Amino acid sequence: MISIIGGTYQEVNLEHNTFEIFGSGLRSSYFFLENKIPVHFHTSGNSKIKDLLEEYKKVYNNFNYSLKESDLITFKYDFPIDNPRILPNPLTIEKTAPINVIDENILCFGMLESSFKLKAQKAIYDPQTSINPIKFSQFAQSKSLIYIVNYNEAKSISNSDNLSEIKKFFFEKENVYALIIKNGPFGAFLYYNNEEFKIPSYITNKVTKIGSGDIFTSSFAYYWMVKKNSLEQSAIKASKSTAIFCDKNCFIDIDHYESFEYQEKKHKDLSNKQIYLASPFFSLSEKILVEKIRDSFLNLKVKVFSPMHDVGIGNSIDIAIQDLEALNNSDIIFCVFDGLDSGTLIEAGVSMIKGKKIIAYHSNINQESLLMLKPSNLKSFNDLTTAIYHTIWNL
Repeated sequence: MISIIGGTYQEVNLEHNTFEIFGSGLRSSYFFLENKIPVHFHTSGNSKIKDLLEEYKKVYNNFNYSLKESDLITFKYDFPIDNPRILPNPLTIEKTAPINVIDENILCFGMLESSFKLKAQKAIYDPQTSINPIKFSQFAQSKSLIYIVNYNEAKSISNSDNLSEIKKFFFEKENVYALIIKNGPFGAFLYYNNEEFKIPSYITNKVTKIGSGDIFTSSFAYYWMVKKNSLEQSAIKASKSTAIFCDKNCFIDIDHYESFEYQEKKHKDLSNKQIYLASPFFSLSEKILVEKIRDSFLNLKVKVFSPMHDVGIGNSIDIAIQDLEALNNSDIIFCVFDGLDSGTLIEAGVSMIKGKKIIAYHSNINQESLLMLKPSNLKSFNDLTTAIYHTIWNL
């Protein structure tokens, strides 16, 4: 038995027109239930959520839940790697009564609408936000506590951007047993017993980003709490389980997966690498897309040359010269082919002649339109998040 605390939210992906009710808490519960582990799920929601959880009880006889009444919260993504819009506004969400749990094993995800009072032998805490995250020590006790955070959450909680100070804070102030800092397409770092372990990511054909962090945290908890694996084994297996989720949308124990075929992506210093962002930016929608793609790369801590941002708009030959010079100095070219803009196609053609890697994103064009580029070192995707991740993996 494991107690899972977390949100049950509506998730909207506008890029692919999907509408699902999951959230970190329910997705985590689903992972454990699919792997035959009894779950007591503590969450919040309205009558729609209650009806859904009742259906879960009919399917899984090892599932129980406790529900605090609250409004349905929606996370709306333009595309999965982008920051979501949250409805209603988080500042207006009313808090429920605290969720109180005492159990041997507790997995807790931060929630917008509920606070907690917890006591556990083993606890894993994923705060889920870098905006005023609540420290575990403020609401809970555990003999063995593991934080799983991304770097922005680690900085916010520790109030430092220095890694040594971050680790010192978590081990001395929060008294953690171990700390895991997730790093998206680069994998993760496990800190334990004054040692650092690099946890690889795995290159997948598809990147299902919404929920991938939930699966990493949930599967790590499963391998460590339930299967009693070591911390390093648990983290590596969690990364592999996450890869299968991203590629095949499966909630699976990697120990039961016979043919894990994904290539390991080792940690690599990309500080001297540059991405050239080739895309039309004439209409408002095109400018917004360029802005969001550039932000996604910058959030992953890689350099991006964007003609729209770094040179500007105009008809001067100087602009074309600067663009071509930056293209020549870039390590990989990211092309947006929607609309088959002539400038973008020329940039792709020049890149092909120079033998540069090209990652292409398009949502609505025929592959035959790219016939002349097929001899190039080109990988093409109709999922924007997958295209962005493969750009990073190919640097």
